[in-house]
Amino acid sequence: MTEPSLALQTAIRGRLIASPHVMELVEPPNIRDGDTRPGAFPSVILGDAQVEVAGHYGSYRNSTVYLDLHIWGETLEAAKIVGGAISKALFEALAVPGFDLTNGLRTDRSIYMTDPSGSGHGVVSLRALMGGFV
Repeated sequence: MTEPSLALQTAIRGRLIASPHVMELVEPPNIRDGDTRPGAFPSVILGDAQVEVAGHYGSYRNSTVYLDLHIWGETLEAAKIVGGAISKALFEALAVPGFDLTNGLRTDRSIYMTDPSGSGHGVVSLRALMGGFV
C-alpha cells in the first residue's frame, strides 16, 4: 500500500494537469510538491499533508488525509482565479489508485492573502476519507 497522502497528492496533480482550465493558467512544471515559495508564477505547491488512521478492519485500513494546496499568483486576484480553476477541476469524483475514496474529496476551506512580497497566496485545504488494503 502506498502512503495515503502521497497517493492522493499524485492523483490531484494528475487531475490538475489534465484540466484544460488549470492548464491555460499554470504550466505543468509549476504544479509540484514542495515547501517553498515558487520561483515562477502562477504556481501550485502540493504540500503539508496529515494522515489520521480512522480504523483497521482486518487487512483494510481507513485513513483521513488532509492536504493543503498552496496557490501562488503575481497578484491576489490571479491566485483566486487559479483557485477557482482548481475547484472546478477537483469537483468531479477523483480516482486514487489503490484506495477507495469513501466520501470523495472535500474542500474544508480556502484562504487567500497578499504575501509580504506583494504576490497573491492562497491555501486550499482538502480532506479525503480513504480506505485501502495494507
